[in-house]
Amino acid sequence: MTSQDNSSGKQADDVPSPTSALKWAVIAVLAVLAIYGLQGKTAAEGELAALHGEVASLRKTVDDAASARKASQDEIDRLKSAEADARRQVDEGKADVSTAMAKVSELESKTSALGKEIDDLKSRLSSAAEDTSKLNAALEAANKSKADAEAAAGALRGEVDGLKAELAAAQKDLEAAKANAAAPAPAPTPSPAPPAETTPAPAAPAQPMPAPTPPMP
Repeated sequence: MTSQDNSSGKQADDVPSPTSALKWAVIAVLAVLAIYGLQGKTAAEGELAALHGEVASLRKTVDDAASARKASQDEIDRLKSAEADARRQVDEGKADVSTAMAKVSELESKTSALGKEIDDLKSRLSSAAEDTSKLNAALEAANKSKADAEAAAGALRGEVDGLKAELAAAQKDLEAAKANAAAPAPAPTPSPAPPAETTPAPAAPAQPMPAPTPPMP
């Protein structure tokens, strides 16, 4: 009996109990859930960060939209003010339309008269241009004649200067001849037995050279 009881107790210990199996199953499920939960937490954190970024971007977009709305409102207010000023100016300008039209008619008449005067002035200007061209041609011819005359006068001055130099040289020669003619001849030295000779008469004065006649230009 004792040996049978011991063997039956061993067999009972070797067979797993339903409670133990259930405990191990729960542990396995919890482990799997923990693994998936960790992965889900990581993914959730990434999605949360992405959501934070989108929220910040949306906030910036909202702020920009608010700024743009304020700028648009300011622009609308400015345009309304400009429209009011324009309407006021239009209302003020309507009173001057009749006067302006009368002035326009008057200006058109003056413009027509000025057009005729301009055509007349253009005709006179064309005639003046032709006269100016003729005067320029005559002036060029006169300048050429003046240059030729100045060249001829220069050549004539050179000839006159040469003749003056020749005349001065001739006058010097004439004065020297006059001086030689006016000087007395030296008396002869007496000798102990001079032959009978007649004293030579003094030489006649030299005739002055005629002054050269300057050539005609």
